[in-house]
Amino acid sequence: MWLLYVGLGLIAVIGFLFVFSYFQAKKSSVKMDAENFKQNMRKAQLIDVRNKNEYDAGHINGARNISISMLTREYAKLRKDQPIYLYCDSGKRSSRASVFLRSRGFINIIELKEGLKGWDGPLKEK
Repeated sequence: MWLLYVGLGLIAVIGFLFVFSYFQAKKSSVKMDAENFKQNMRKAQLIDVRNKNEYDAGHINGARNISISMLTREYAKLRKDQPIYLYCDSGKRSSRASVFLRSRGFINIIELKEGLKGWDGPLKEK
């Protein structure tokens, strides 16, 4: 009988963690469509969180490449007094990056809704 309670407790904890992480990601940034993103990104720090090969294959002009795996070491180079515009391929990595940056005290974080899949502008190749 106690095994049933332990199992139910474990399921409840895992469910809570999923709900908690969903709301953390939701409140850590503002998701912006491509048109608004384009209009405002020049006034911000534009960060591509994809890996170097993806970045070299094509990125938004003016973007710096700080991959999601390097962000924990490189975030101190970002300015807290300027907005940060993030993007990746689909929006999943940029959401993780926004949660991380928010936990480090960054406030004005904008994500490209749907990532580059939602982007209709030109891309620069390296």
